[in-house]
Amino acid sequence: MKSVALAARLWLLSILCVMSVALLPGAATAQTTMQKMIKDKTLKVGWISAPPTAYKDLKTGEVTGIYIDMLKFILEQANVKPEFIETSWSTFAAGLQAKQFDIVAAGTFASIPRATAVSFTQPVFYMGYAAVVRKGDTRFKSLADIDQPGVKVAVVLGSGGHEYVKRSFKNAEIMALNTSDLTSDLVAVDAKRADVAIEDAWATKRYLQEHSGLVNLYEGKPFNLQPIGWPVRQGDTEFLEFMNTALEWMRINGMTETITHRYPNSGRFVLEQGYRSLDK
Repeated sequence: MKSVALAARLWLLSILCVMSVALLPGAATAQTTMQKMIKDKTLKVGWISAPPTAYKDLKTGEVTGIYIDMLKFILEQANVKPEFIETSWSTFAAGLQAKQFDIVAAGTFASIPRATAVSFTQPVFYMGYAAVVRKGDTRFKSLADIDQPGVKVAVVLGSGGHEYVKRSFKNAEIMALNTSDLTSDLVAVDAKRADVAIEDAWATKRYLQEHSGLVNLYEGKPFNLQPIGWPVRQGDTEFLEFMNTALEWMRINGMTETITHRYPNSGRFVLEQGYRSLDK
């Protein structure tokens, strides 16, 4: 593990040295995110509470999780310290644009509408959705059964599930809850304020382990599998290239998998890739 970390540090530092040329006298006065990070040795990181990817440890008060550990590893190799700033699903894009933080460590689905406001790193993982109803409610056998007049569908405002139902449902009543808690829509179904919740499969799985009154119509087979990327500001090309280089290195060298395995049953998927020799 030490050799892997050392190789990562040397590799990333070589990239940073090349990029730091822009900091020499005569360079433009307006600093890019990459230039500022190299100079100040800090990076402002937005995060959204969503265990096991990002959450605050109640014992230590420290922010931890899969995405947090991945970013800490990347920044450690670059001799940069993270400054964590909490945000929400409905405000993270505005926070990026206002420069409250420079990247968001969250399970944000990289969708076309979101890509008009922010840029995304290459996919970190892939995740799908669940459709949750009360046990014994036999009205729903498919997504088409859900999209019917009189059916209340709960989602978290600004979440991937919210985007999905806005795009896909034309007849059901959408109840968008303004919170960063990805279980709030499930709570609404449990409390009979809504008929169905559309939520990411992992948040659903964790909630259903402790709430036997609900069932996932797509248990074990999440629908609409989507890429998850970390958002950065549009135009931050150097910084985006740095993050993509780091994420690719972590994937190839097994660090992404190593960190993910610290948090069992993460509910994340990866796209498998094979290699073949070019030698005849």
